[in-house]
Amino acid sequence: MPCNCCEMENNTFGEEEAKANLKEYRRRGPAKQTRLILEAVRSLGLNHATLLDVGGGIGTIHHELMKDIASEAIHVDASSAYLKIAMDEAKRLGHSEVKFIHADFTDVADDLPQVDVVTLDRVVCCYPNFRELLKAASLKSRTAIVLTYPRETWYLKMGFAIANFFQKLKKDPFRIFIHPIEEMELLLNGEGLRRVSTRRLFVWEMSLYQRS
Repeated sequence: MPCNCCEMENNTFGEEEAKANLKEYRRRGPAKQTRLILEAVRSLGLNHATLLDVGGGIGTIHHELMKDIASEAIHVDASSAYLKIAMDEAKRLGHSEVKFIHADFTDVADDLPQVDVVTLDRVVCCYPNFRELLKAASLKSRTAIVLTYPRETWYLKMGFAIANFFQKLKKDPFRIFIHPIEEMELLLNGEGLRRVSTRRLFVWEMSLYQRS
């Protein structure tokens, strides 16, 4: 269901960028922070797992996990361009058990089933209201949530501020955010999820939260 958020995402994450990301994925495989998510999900030891990939982009996570541990996946994305690329790639790979939804995840979360694992790769930083996002994601997860988000470092805070300044100059409403990691953890703890592992790159941090 198209929404205001979808309109913003379509303007920011368009077809040209989606095609470039797919080309890079086919050439080099998953991005570094996405590999950390894949390793974390596989560490859970699940078989025939069900997935919900929020803001799934070109679909890298379910493209990879449906090769071995996943049997079904739901891919929700606000960018129609990325969703189309993901659908075409899933068809090429023969992954028929993927449901694609064009929407802001928080608008449709109530209508989605629970799954074993919810993934959010570089998604939290695109949401101004991270509490609503993580609350909705936690309610969909039976076993675990795996997410990547920007590290709380001075250089990233400065870089994001500069990027948002230029977005404002262009009159583009899209913004990127560095949300407080401690507050995100407290929220997920309140939903019965505990952090069991964390990996860090220069920009991104990956955390695996598992149900108590």
